[in-house]
Amino acid sequence: MIPLDEPTEAAAPTYDIDLMPTLLLGTPTPRPPLTGRISLGTPVVRPLTAAQAAEGDGDWQDFLESQAGQYDYFLLSLVCSFRPAPDGAPFVDAGIGIRLEAPDEPTDRQPIAWSISPKKRALPVTPSTQMKLTAKLMLVEAGLEYTPEQSSREELFVVGMGERDSDPEWRFSATARTPLVGDESLTLIVRVPVGVPALAHITLAATVKQRHLGLIPYRAELPPALRTIDFR
Repeated sequence: MIPLDEPTEAAAPTYDIDLMPTLLLGTPTPRPPLTGRISLGTPVVRPLTAAQAAEGDGDWQDFLESQAGQYDYFLLSLVCSFRPAPDGAPFVDAGIGIRLEAPDEPTDRQPIAWSISPKKRALPVTPSTQMKLTAKLMLVEAGLEYTPEQSSREELFVVGMGERDSDPEWRFSATARTPLVGDESLTLIVRVPVGVPALAHITLAATVKQRHLGLIPYRAELPPALRTIDFR
């Protein structure tokens, strides 16, 4: 079984990423790039056996091994780091996309994301205590508002999507209790037809909440070492 959330190689070089503001209609003046807020490690790629790609699932292992002569499997892993802003402008959300491609190959010969991690990470929503004012407007008292439904609610922090497809992605959302700050490890098992040259094109975008300007969308200006990854 491959532990997807554990490092599989020595630390790869890390790059600070410049975030370029997305041009919006009605913007009076161009905004400057955002620097020092996101870094991205060079993606690490290594081949997997069919058994490793099955992650210890016996049923999938038999199926993948039966196709061993048709497909190769690769593990792609990278780390994205979100940093707090000196001026306090927080990240509201962010997205990392990976477009898998086999140039000049037909649709049925394109690489796909066989497995992604994480698929979801959520935080439970707990009941909150609120201050209430009495009818006479004289006494403030603490009241606990609680409903059975609240105990099972969740706030999604990370969502991964796109398994068995050629354009997987991860979406991150800050919550009221968890800012979008820190390291996020992402891993992807990619299935590629044998002998087919395969590429991964990486994109990154984020939204920042500025105190006076509101929500500002940005896209990442990635260096060549990160923009396109060759599996072969």
